[in-house]
Parts: sequence; structure tokens; C-alpha cells
Amino acid sequence: MSVYKKIKEFILGKDIRYIWEQLATERNGILKSESGDLFIEYSHSDFYFKIKEHTHYITSGGKTYEKKYIIGIVQFVNTTKLELCITKEDMLTKILKMFNKKDISIKNKDFDTKYFLKSNYEYKATSILKNDNLLNKIISLNPDRLEITNKDGLFDEIPNEGKHMLYFAKQGKLKTIDQLNQIHSLLNNFIEILKNNYSIH
Repeated sequence: MSVYKKIKEFILGKDIRYIWEQLATERNGILKSESGDLFIEYSHSDFYFKIKEHTHYITSGGKTYEKKYIIGIVQFVNTTKLELCITKEDMLTKILKMFNKKDISIKNKDFDTKYFLKSNYEYKATSILKNDNLLNKIISLNPDRLEITNKDGLFDEIPNEGKHMLYFAKQGKLKTIDQLNQIHSLLNNFIEILKNNYSIH
């Protein structure tokens, strides 16, 4: 790599478009851009997948800072109306627990100590998370949010009318295609469980 390229990469950051292009080729998807952030849309097992990067700007003390997120979305028809939300355990969730808003325990220490789980169907939510393969992927990827909802995502993402979405969000910069493939694997594993057990389509 030339000195110029090294200096450019140090100042502007590494160009990661090639990672998205590689995923688009592997998944036979379409690569697009929105407000400078890249995303890919593709079909898999009769479901519509979207994985994207999102730059979130925060202004504080007269300065603007940015946080990078990777978002994954799969839309589907949810006949059971099951909803669940997994977020990281933090000060807010600890305060909620103090006011008797307890989270759902799945009897797995690695999960229960790290995440706050809520759902409108406790038994269904715990049954889904009893799948060791899925649970290990969640713990490994450590998302900031993983949920089934028909409402807004973290950054105003909304599913199409009449549909729910499986929504994944994780703060951090994209560095390798393996990150994207792991997110796809988690989403696909989750969707297969829902399709086989809860009649989503």
C-alpha cells in the first residue's frame, strides 16, 4: 500500500464498500446507499432480508460525534402477534426492575446476566431462546437490541403495513464480511424457528 493510501485510510477510515459488494455477490442481493450509508437487500428462504450500516450523529457541547451501527431486518407476516425485545442489561433496565418491571428469565446465566428480555408471550419467548444454536449466536454477537416488532426500530425503521420485523442492531464499525455473515446466520436461524413453530410467512 502506498504512503498516500495509508495516510488517506488513517484520516478517512478504511473503504469498506468492497465488503458490501462481496456480500451482495454471495447473496445475489442489491447494494444501495442511503445518506452515505450502504445497505444490501436480498431474498433468502422466501423472506426479505436487509442488512445495513447506519451513522448516528450526536451533538454535545457544540461538537458533533458519530456512532456506527449495523442493522439487520427481516419482514414477515406474524399470525400469532408474538413480540419480544432483547436489550443489554444497563442502568435503565436495573431501574425498571426496581419498579417491579421484571424481565423474563430463561434460566441461562450467560444470557440472563447480560440481557433484559420482555415479551407479550413469555412461554413462547423462552421456548425460542431454548434453542442452543440461536442462543449462542446471540451471546456471541452481543447485539444492543434484538426484537420482533411491528413498531419503530432504533432509527425509525418501520415494517411494511400488516407485517412485523425481526430487528437486529449493534453499535460498532464494520471491519470484515464475517460480521455480516454472522448477522445473516443469526437472523436466518431465528426466522427458521419462527417459521417452523409459529407459522410466520
